[in-house]
Amino acid sequence: MTKEEIYEKLDTEVKLRGLSPRTYNTYKNSIALFLEWTDKPYEDLEEIDFRQYLIYLVNRGDLSTSTINMYNASIRFLLEVILEKNINYRRTARLRKVFTLPNVWSMETIEKFFSVIINPRDRAIFLNIYGSGLRVSEIVNLRTNDVDSKSMRLLIRHAKGNKDRYTILSKRGLMALRQYWKIYRPVNAANYLFPGKSANGNFSANSVEILFRKYKKAAGISEPGTVHTLRHSFAAHALENDVDVLCIKQLLGHSCFESTNVYLHVSKTKVYQTPSPADRLNQ
Repeated sequence: MTKEEIYEKLDTEVKLRGLSPRTYNTYKNSIALFLEWTDKPYEDLEEIDFRQYLIYLVNRGDLSTSTINMYNASIRFLLEVILEKNINYRRTARLRKVFTLPNVWSMETIEKFFSVIINPRDRAIFLNIYGSGLRVSEIVNLRTNDVDSKSMRLLIRHAKGNKDRYTILSKRGLMALRQYWKIYRPVNAANYLFPGKSANGNFSANSVEILFRKYKKAAGISEPGTVHTLRHSFAAHALENDVDVLCIKQLLGHSCFESTNVYLHVSKTKVYQTPSPADRLNQ
């Protein structure tokens, strides 16, 4: 089997499982690096080669646990599905995930960030990421008919896990969208709310990341943060405003409660106003 045949079969198998094009690209890139690393004919690759590659990735010391686990899933798909080999899960288990708290900005930092955004399109993008708790991929894939101003909600199509959901539309977010629409009048064949340069393409996620870094620098914000920090901040600030954690879970589109529960650790909620028994000591 040639490398081209592997990619062709990968494309077929990903489509048969209803996985996203993004998953295909992730698998393809990871598999390509694995195939470059090995010096064996592809048909001869076995579990031992898989294990040795995972050890190599761990020993590199510059890859996160989630990145190594992503390689694990991609190469397992290659061996089990594409090359039809038997792999023992116990001998090629995923690394235990390191629990880290999400980065959240204070309201003061959020205010500082938005104070430097004057461009109507950019303001509409970032206000709705923060105001609705969106992922960057979700904001760039919004279409004009996904905005429901009567019910004040946004329809998020084919989000992570290929799931549709609704989330709230903030008043400020709607105002920003109307101002943007009034000035730009965005029109393209696919009805993207934020179209790109091509006739039927959308504004790219990478472009949003670049804009975020530009405005973060302009605002003089030194604390770490990415576009996703705005989504984290939405969840944390909603909790601080006594929004039920199950509502936040639904708005964010989390499949399990554990993903939402993490915000309880970073929000300034009543939990951290609990009196300590040490303060009752007489000495």
